[in-house]
Amino acid sequence: MRAAVPGDEVELAALDSLVNPSPWTAEQFVDACREQEDRYECALVMVCDEQPEGFVVYSRVLDEACIHNIAIRPAMQGAGLGQLLLTAALARLREAGAARCCLEVRESNMAAIGFYRRLGFESGGVRRNYYTTAAGREDAVLMSRQLIEQEC
Repeated sequence: MRAAVPGDEVELAALDSLVNPSPWTAEQFVDACREQEDRYECALVMVCDEQPEGFVVYSRVLDEACIHNIAIRPAMQGAGLGQLLLTAALARLREAGAARCCLEVRESNMAAIGFYRRLGFESGGVRRNYYTTAAGREDAVLMSRQLIEQEC
């Protein structure tokens, strides 16, 4: 596992296109692949034989974090790479001072919803017509979890 670097954009977009009904373009990965410390988005990449097998894109603003995108190559799904990537991203976010992490997931993506629940995320609402589909629009389930316990 390593931080994304400039030049990863095309490979990450290609990987995303294998699993995402509305994949990101290479341009959408540019910010997450920058090397500067003060960038808005970051990405971790799981690499095997110099080929990306998975990635997670995340951000932090003050004490709030967000998971923007996560993908695992279809042949590698179910091997625990998603959990490793997400756990590593959450640890980095916690160390950077994030107290809470949020994400959106397609309402129809029950496997992803189950995955996030197993990692401590809870449903907290719905974002209507958030995702584009071949048949129109689909709702997003809003999920979040605490990264740092709140003191009373």
